[in-house]
Amino acid sequence: MKNIIKKLVLREKYNSDTYISYLRKKGVTIGEDCTIYAPSKTFVDIQYPWMVQIGDHVRITQGVIILAHDYAWSVLKRDKNLEGGGGILGASGEVTIGNNVFIGMNSIILRGVHIGDNVVIGAGSVVSKDCAENGVYAGNPAKFIMSINDYYEKRKNAQVKEACLLAKQYKEKFHSLPSKEVFHEYFMLFTSLEELSKNEAFSGKAQLCCNYDDSVAYMNNHKPVFSSFDEFLQYCYSTNVN
Repeated sequence: MKNIIKKLVLREKYNSDTYISYLRKKGVTIGEDCTIYAPSKTFVDIQYPWMVQIGDHVRITQGVIILAHDYAWSVLKRDKNLEGGGGILGASGEVTIGNNVFIGMNSIILRGVHIGDNVVIGAGSVVSKDCAENGVYAGNPAKFIMSINDYYEKRKNAQVKEACLLAKQYKEKFHSLPSKEVFHEYFMLFTSLEELSKNEAFSGKAQLCCNYDDSVAYMNNHKPVFSSFDEFLQYCYSTNVN
C-alpha cells in the first residue's frame, strides 16, 4: 500500500528508472547504466530537453540540478532604464555530461557546460565552466582540484585509516563488533577473490557500474592488506586512528 501511494504521489519521480524513462520520453539523451539516486529531490531541466545529454555510467546524487536555460533576462525585460527594456533575450545552452561521471550532492550544472569522461564533481559545486576529462572538480564556482590518477592514489592511501575509523566508531556507538557487511565499501582490504562470490553485499559492490570483471582483475593484481577479517579488526582496535 505504501508503494502504491508513493507511486501516486511521486509519479515519474518514483525511482531512478521511472525518472530516467520520463526524461528520455521528453527528449533528454541518457546513456546506459545511469542512476539518479533521489529523483524526488533532483531536477533536470526539460524546457529544452534535447539540449541535455548524459552519457553512460553516470551517478547523479541527491539535490543535483541540471539547467539548460535561465530566466535572468526577466530583469532586463523589466528595467526601463535600459535601452533594450521590454525586450526578451532568451538564455539557453547545451549541457553535456560524459561517460563515467559522478555528480556530488546538491551540485548545480549550469547551461552551456560540458563535462568530460571520468570526472568527479564534488558535493555542493556550482559548475559554470567546462570540466575536462579525467579530473576532480569542486567549489563555487567549480575548479579543477586534481587528476583522476591523483584521486585514485589519495583514495587508495586512505582505505585502511578510514575503515579502521568506521570499526572504532561502530563499536563505540553500538558496544559490539561490526559484521563484515559494515565494510561493504572496504571489503577488498580483507577479502580474497575466492570469498567474493560468497558474500552478497561484496559481490553487489563488485557488480556496480557493470564492470565486475574489472573488479576481479583488480583483486587478482592487488592482494588484501589483511589475511582475514579478524586480523583486520584486531589491527583496527590496536591502532590509534585520528
